[in-house]
Amino acid sequence: MRYASSSNIEVVLQVCLCHDLAVFPAASFPENVQQKVGIDRMTSDAAILKDGERVEADTLILCTGYRFAFPFLSDECRPAILHDGQVVDGLYLHLIHAGFPTMSFIGIPMKVCPFPLFDRQVRFVVATLDGRFRLPSTDEMRNAVRKELESCLTAGKEPQHFHVFSTAQWAYNDKLAEMAGFEPLWPVIVDLYQSVCPKRTADLKGYRSQSFKIIDRHTFVKI
Repeated sequence: MRYASSSNIEVVLQVCLCHDLAVFPAASFPENVQQKVGIDRMTSDAAILKDGERVEADTLILCTGYRFAFPFLSDECRPAILHDGQVVDGLYLHLIHAGFPTMSFIGIPMKVCPFPLFDRQVRFVVATLDGRFRLPSTDEMRNAVRKELESCLTAGKEPQHFHVFSTAQWAYNDKLAEMAGFEPLWPVIVDLYQSVCPKRTADLKGYRSQSFKIIDRHTFVKI
């Protein structure tokens, strides 16, 4: 929406956050942001929401995530992409290409504390390349992937969420460290993440402005 006067032009931006998730606390948003249900379809100048509401819009910004795709890899080594682009098949430990074990895919897991996990993955891959850790055979790695997927399905996890870790990320990080023989993630990293993570919902606008200092393996302070 835009309002103009004779002396100047005032631009008032109204933002509609359309999603199908649980409603975020209203206090975590600026005053010009409204939460609405997800979009059913678009017309030339408006969004038709799933509850039938028509919302006129000048700009549509899609924040729907992404699908995995590796068009730059040859057919011979390109891993299969399953479940509408949400799962990269055949990755041992969600990381190592079972058929081409010198090829790794850093950063596949989702809903994680990213950089500490990426660091664990890189350390593991380096250990496989310099000989400190010997990978299982291709068949053994593929069998391990199959068994893990079966275990996830048995536990009620949707197949398209195979790479979604959430709280399972910490055991995964420790497993990589134990297998390859490097130092595990400091407990303080886990504590700090679990302390800050809920604030993203309660204070979506301001939580990034907070700063913390790690004192030792078990202690952090807000600065």
